[in-house]
Order: sequence, then C-alpha cells, then structure tokens
Amino acid sequence: MRQRGTTILNISGLTLGLGTSLILFMLVRYHKSFDTYQTNYHRIYRANVQSDGNDGKNYTSGVYPVFPEAFRAEFPEPDEVTFISYRAGSFVVIPQEKGEAKKYNEEQGVAYAQPNFFKIFDRKILIGNAEKGLDEPNEVILSQRSANKYFGKEDAIGQVLKYDGQEFRVTAIMEDFPSNTDLPFDMLLSYITIKKEKDENGWNGIWSDDQCYFTLKDGKTIADVEARIPAFVIKYLGEESKNRDHTTFVLQPFSEIHFDERFGNYSYNTVNNSMLLSLSIIGVFLLVTACINFINLTTAEAVKRSKEVGIRKSLGSSRSQLIFQFLGETFLITAISIMGAIVLTEMGLTFLNPFLNLDLALNFASDLGLWLFLIGNLFAVTLLSGFYPSLVVSRFNPVSALKNQVKATHSSGFNLRRSLVVMQFVISQLLIIGTVVLISQMNYLNNKDLGFRKDAIITLPIPEEEKPGEADGVSKMRTLRNELLSVSGVEMSSLSSTPPSSGSVSSTNFNIEGDDKDYHTQVKQIDGSYIDLYGLEMLAGDGVLDTDTAQSFVVNERLVHVVGLKSAEEIIGKRIRMWGKTLPVTGVVKSFHTVSLQDPMEATIMLNRIRGYSTLSVKLNPQSIQQTLPQIQKLWEKAYPEFIYSYEFIDDQIREFYENEQKTSIMLSGFTTLAIFIGCLGLFGLTVFMANQKTKEIGVRKVLGASVESILFLFSREFIKLIIIGFFLAAPIAWYIGNEYLDQFAYKITMGPWVFLIGLAVTFIIAFVTVTYRSVHAALANPVNSLRSE
Repeated sequence: MRQRGTTILNISGLTLGLGTSLILFMLVRYHKSFDTYQTNYHRIYRANVQSDGNDGKNYTSGVYPVFPEAFRAEFPEPDEVTFISYRAGSFVVIPQEKGEAKKYNEEQGVAYAQPNFFKIFDRKILIGNAEKGLDEPNEVILSQRSANKYFGKEDAIGQVLKYDGQEFRVTAIMEDFPSNTDLPFDMLLSYITIKKEKDENGWNGIWSDDQCYFTLKDGKTIADVEARIPAFVIKYLGEESKNRDHTTFVLQPFSEIHFDERFGNYSYNTVNNSMLLSLSIIGVFLLVTACINFINLTTAEAVKRSKEVGIRKSLGSSRSQLIFQFLGETFLITAISIMGAIVLTEMGLTFLNPFLNLDLALNFASDLGLWLFLIGNLFAVTLLSGFYPSLVVSRFNPVSALKNQVKATHSSGFNLRRSLVVMQFVISQLLIIGTVVLISQMNYLNNKDLGFRKDAIITLPIPEEEKPGEADGVSKMRTLRNELLSVSGVEMSSLSSTPPSSGSVSSTNFNIEGDDKDYHTQVKQIDGSYIDLYGLEMLAGDGVLDTDTAQSFVVNERLVHVVGLKSAEEIIGKRIRMWGKTLPVTGVVKSFHTVSLQDPMEATIMLNRIRGYSTLSVKLNPQSIQQTLPQIQKLWEKAYPEFIYSYEFIDDQIREFYENEQKTSIMLSGFTTLAIFIGCLGLFGLTVFMANQKTKEIGVRKVLGASVESILFLFSREFIKLIIIGFFLAAPIAWYIGNEYLDQFAYKITMGPWVFLIGLAVTFIIAFVTVTYRSVHAALANPVNSLRSE
C-alpha cells in the first residue's frame, strides 16, 4: 500500500478492461451458441432459393410448398425432411364458456409444422405424444408458458383455441424454447390443416417463412445432394428457356443460419461473423490497453522502490525471488481486479440485457466456459502486465539502489513505454474514428429523403381479407377508410398491402411487351388515395383508379430504366404481364425506397387489388394527433370488434430498419469512452514517469527563469510526437475497416478527411487535458525542493 495511488489506478484500469472484455465475451459466446444444443446440429440443413435479379442475385430462405415432397422423392440421402410455415403477427382467441373470449396479439412464435419436426429438432414434450400431436388437422402443441398464459395451467390437453378463423385442439405441451434459438416457436399447428391450400400454389410462389429442413443419413454428404440439384431444378422448374431467372436451390448448414444475412431466420436476427470478430477484437484491445497502463504505471514508479530492492538483495534475495515477488503482487492486483470486473459486469448486464433484449447472466455454478475465461485471464494478465516490470525492478544494482543513484532513464525502458503509449493511441483513434463513422452513417440514414412523406402518418391493421363483391358489395375496410375522413384531425386515409417502405416485401417476375426477358419487381397493392397520401411524385401519366380489381399498372422510375427505356413517357401505354394479368402502364412515379438503405432502390409495380389490402394508412394533422387517436380507435373497434386494436407511426417503423445499427453505434461509443478513459490512465502514468525523471531539469529551468507555459510545452512536445505516430498508424487501418462497414449500405457517407481530423483532434484534446494535470503540478513545484530531491 506504499504506492497506494499507483495501485488504485492499476486496479481501476484492469477492472474496466477485464469487465468490458467479460461482457463482450458473454455477448459473442451467446450468439455463437445459437441452437448448438440440438443433437443433430451438424446434420441439419436448410434448402434456400437463389435466383437472378435486376442487379445481381436474389436470395430467400423460403421454398415452394410442394418442394419437400419432391425433394424427399428424388434424393435418398436425407433421413428426415420437414416443412415449417411460420407466422409473424398472429391473432389468437381463447373461447370462454361464460363471458367474452380472451384475445391475444402474438408478434411471433406461431408456426405450422409436420409431425417429424421433433425427429429433427430437440424440443422436449412435457405432456402428450410428439408423434401423434400434429398428425391430424386442427391440432396444436403449446409451449409451457403459452399453456399457462392462455388457460392458466400447464396441462391444457383437450383445450380449444381459435387461430385464423379455425378451432384447434391442444394435443401436447412442449418445453419453452431457450433464448439462443432461431426456432422461437410457442405454438405448433398441424401443417396438414393448410397443406391442400398451400399445395395449390405448386411451383409458382415462394414465401420466405415457408422453409424446408432436413437431416442427412449417416455416411452421406451434402456434396452428394448438391451434385444432383441441377437435374432436380430442370425436372421441376424446367430448362433455361422456362426457368429464365435461373432459380436454383442452395443447401445451407443449420450452423450458418444465425450468421448468414442473405437468407435470414425465424428469429429475424442475424449477426454476421465479421461483427462478432470486431467485438472480440475490441475486447482484446481494451484488455491490452489496461495491461499497457499497468506496465507504464508500475515502471514509472519503479525508482521509488529502488531502496527496497537494494535492501532485499543485500539480505540475500536472488533476482528470481524478486521476480516472483513482484509477479505475486501483480497476481493479487489482477485477482482483485477480476472480482471488481465481476461486479462491473453484473451492473453492466442490468443495462445491456434490456437494451439488446437478452438475458445474459453470470452462472458460476454450471458455466465452465466462464471459469476458464476468468482463470485464463488471471494468469494471462498477470504475465502480460507483471513480467516486464518485475524484470525492470529486479535488475537494480543494490549499491546504486541503496545510495538512491538509480537513474530512471536506464531502469524504466522509456522507449518501450513510449511504444506502448503509441499502441494505446492507435487503439483509441481506431475506436474514435469508428464511432464517428457509425454515428455519421446513422445520422445520414435517419435524415435521408426516402422519396415519400412519412411524418404524422400511422398505419392500422386490416385483420380480415376481403374479395371483390363480398358482403353484398359493401366493403368493411372501405367503409372504415371513408368514415375516418370525417374525423377532425384526419387529413387522408388509404388502403394498401404495405406502406412505401416496409420489412414485408412482395416480389415477382414480369414481362413487358416487345421483350421476352423476365424482370424482377416488387409489388405494392394500393388504392386510389395511396399516391397522394404518401406524397409520391408523379413523373408521367396518372395514378390507379379506386377500384377493387386492377385496371392498369403504375410503375416507378427505376422499373423504366430496368427494362431499358430512357424516359417515363416511353413506358406509358405499354402492356406488362404479371400475376397472370396483362395490363397497360398508365402512370410513372419517382423512385422511392421500399426497404432499408442497405439495399438499392428496386423496380416496383403498383396496382389495385382489394384482397391484398392488409394496412390502413392515416395522415393526421400534426397539431391534433393526441385528440384524434382515440376517435380512430373507436371507429376501428366498431368495424372489427373481434380483434385487438393497434397502430404504429411510419417513422417508427422506418427507425426499426436500423435498430441494430443504432444499438451498435451506442455500444461502440460506450466502449470507445472506456478505452479513452483507460488510455488516460496510461498517459497519466507516463506523465508521472516524465515528472520523476525531469525533477532536477525542471528545477534548474525554473531557477533560470523558465515560465510555467514553457515547462508545459516540454511535457506536451513528447506526447504530440506519440499522437502523430499513432495517427499515421491508425488512419489506414480505420479507413479500411470503415469502408468495409459502409459497403454494407447502398447509400452511405464518404469517409472524407474530416472523419480522421475529428479522431486526431479528440485524441489531442484528451491527451492535453490528461498531461496538463500532472505537468502543471510539476511546473508549480518549488525548485528548491526539486533540486534537493536529487
């Protein structure tokens, strides 16, 4: 405790470094653990679809509903083949003998599955029979939590619930799914209930949540199956003349679906391996920075321990004994820091878990990996931090040490310490520049014009499908739309399949007259008010009529260019064939963003189709939103009393596109702040060393009339050199990593000189503040005392 200040700084730096590294270790390990508990983890594969698009390849995790049976018949290698049809955004009703039925909106967790689901995936059945639970129509298996939620008890066998207008009988209860799975199912419905309806689509339509999984027999390889996929494609999809977009099937290991952003998964949460690698590197950076601090602070204070070393050597201590003594001290400091890191991690997880929707926890009773991480870091940090300082201190000459004649320049390895500080500057500037790039890109995404109006617009669900001419020609959804226009505060309303920019995308191929080539397009099903409500700019022609069925198509400017035309006027009147309809193009709108800015603008066709309307958009007066919302709810509940009312603002939906990027930028900002703080401790250590080394020089300069400012410059000059060296090392690395990140986006900022200048300026400011504190203290010291100390 004689070097109490140094010890506190060492423990603080190591605690922060170890704590953040532990949190990042747990986060990376969590994502790497997805579905690894499955017995067949390395035997499971998923069939995906790949096809040619307008600007490259299109990928989807969905397959044709008739694919599994054909695949099972053509390939002997699979052991089990199963099909899952997932439903996000489900409405569940629990009938009651007395009183009103219970209603639930389920954002996720509902899927149609086949009986052999349980032969491929591990999901323990608590009550009932897995093999018989899904073999008949209108059967459902519930998770334990869903049974308790719906029926107030775990044993809900025989109970009835309503889903999608049909009654289902509970046949079994399964264990709840863990958090680290891409199969987040709370309710499994028997697929045979909808099989006939799905099979009617044949080989003509794909939905991304209709997925096929299979296991391979022992001794068979996926290469055996892949070799015959081309022949399978020709047999079922036709030769190239028919399969003009070159649709094929890509067989993907189950172990990759959590990390492959091309295809996605049922949890709608993919994390690419480069992101996990980046988090791992940041964790190592923070730990290395803390170790560098320890080395700098310890060696800076080494001169003060010279007499202790001299006495011990005079009493017969060998150098190896001194090395083990100082390593022992480092071991103790590291052990204390690890205990502090555990406390810091517990505190950090209380914020991180709700922020990332996780349930990470320190489990010392059964988590062997956690113990290995902590013990491994205990010994690694002890050696990395303590070995060099112990060599420095143990090599002091006992006679010189006792006479207080040990010179800092010879004992402290000043050049090594400067190199370590440069490394800290490199790490800090990498993180600072990375944070600037992330935040700048997020600001760009949030502020970019998307090509449509999004302020003060809400969307309401249309829970019931309608067909032309139903209900004696009276449309419930159209009636609701028109009634809303009479509400004070409602400016416009419109029916559609989705808003202009949406996470739900409908796409297909089309042909245009005079060209046999297949082109790819997104499809928006809209009414006559949609274009005006969202402020889409008409470039030529007119919008769609307000009818139940399509009379014409309206396309965007991007589609005009995709089909090889130069101006919007050229496509007016041309006929397009899509979805079995051949209709003329009557209007062209300026291109708008239909998905996130990670992807380029897509060709888009808009048409009337009442049976495709599932969203009601309402433009509100911004001055009276709170007064208007209750009136809208009242009218909606009058139209759909059996359902649960909900609404969402368009700008909130768009923000959700970049939720992961937003959270990443916040996390990186936090880690950067910690790295800078830890780095400041290292700078402080080197400043302390310089003050100790230059005590006599400062005294002489002050006696000769040197000002405080000149002494401050004496200290700062050294660090300016180190910062500039660190900048030139960090800049090319930051440029490469920053551009790799930005390449994920079709629309992005440019990494101009200002990005790097900000990183350099922030580093200068932080270093100056840190160095000034200790150097001012040295500059103001009484020169008489300074000279006497020598």
